[in-house]
Amino acid sequence: MEITVKSKYLKSAAQKVRPVLFSMRGQNPAEVLNKVKFINKKGASFVAEILKSGLAAAKESDLDTEKLSIKSIFVTEGPKLKRRQIGSRGRSDPIIKRMCHLSLTITDERSKEQETRSKVQTKTQIKKIKETKIKTKLEAKE
Repeated sequence: MEITVKSKYLKSAAQKVRPVLFSMRGQNPAEVLNKVKFINKKGASFVAEILKSGLAAAKESDLDTEKLSIKSIFVTEGPKLKRRQIGSRGRSDPIIKRMCHLSLTITDERSKEQETRSKVQTKTQIKKIKETKIKTKLEAKE
């Protein structure tokens, strides 16, 4: 089972949050949450919030938190607020306040096994169907 959690319009640039996300995929969200607490970056607080939200959603869905893993976590750019800073001699300099969107997908290891089983089952079913079609064609020719 997959759980997707999104946090939108975070008041930070995406390039400041990306270094915090480095090498989190495939790890347990609870362990990652403990590691993120010790990162001294502004983006770490946003990542900690979304990890807490994902773990709470997993508990609400009756999933075992020890068997969870992070399938994907990424940050995208959001809208930009454009302002002006008045300068000397009638000039103005642009101020761009950037925002970002953070997305997290958590999976259960059991669901991975079930997906691979279903893929194998569908492949064997397709093989059986092809074999029966070939047999019927051969019988029709004879």
